[in-house]
Amino acid sequence: MSQDAQQRYQFEELPIESVRPGTNLLVAGPPFAGTKAVALRMLAAGELADEGLVLVAADDTAETMLEDYTAVGGTFDRGRMAVIECGSPGGDSDDENVRTVRSPSDLTGIGIEFSSLYEGLYTEGVERVRIGLFSISTLLMYADELQPVYRFLHTITGRVRSAEGLATCVIDPTAQDEQTISSVEQTFDGRVDVRQTDDGDHQLRVRGLPDQPDGWRTF
Repeated sequence: MSQDAQQRYQFEELPIESVRPGTNLLVAGPPFAGTKAVALRMLAAGELADEGLVLVAADDTAETMLEDYTAVGGTFDRGRMAVIECGSPGGDSDDENVRTVRSPSDLTGIGIEFSSLYEGLYTEGVERVRIGLFSISTLLMYADELQPVYRFLHTITGRVRSAEGLATCVIDPTAQDEQTISSVEQTFDGRVDVRQTDDGDHQLRVRGLPDQPDGWRTF
């Protein structure tokens, strides 16, 4: 296997071909379609001992997010994981790798904690970091306008590109208008659409990335 193939992110058991380091993916679909699970599975797939993980939990508590990550096969060492939860009723965590901000509307606070955790992992010797954001829809719901969310996403995705990491960020396209979705999509390298068919099958398709299967694929 070439060095390039070894460095690319692989997605076992999902109909998605490997992607190069520094790729940001918008994972779009309604909650009932299993969109969150797909994004988490992509983060968990092919994890390596020298990689870290930062999850932004705008929809859930840190505990719930970590449970969901474990449920899809994630096995990151706690020392290489970090979670930012937004407005948890439990207050601040005693875990130094769990940070709490007051609300999903506090994009500045989320950004500060993200930078701190991200840089802290690199200081500890973590070479690559995977990022998960759950979800953009919640950030948009709490924001007065699109522009602050767009700037926040631009900062996150820029960091991922420069550090050759991977990001999967979830959005519910049924909760936003097409213009908003189109604007958000500009900050990402590709899009993974997720849906559930009338027969109950779960399907996805990949758009915007090279060397990917065409059309909807069942998983």
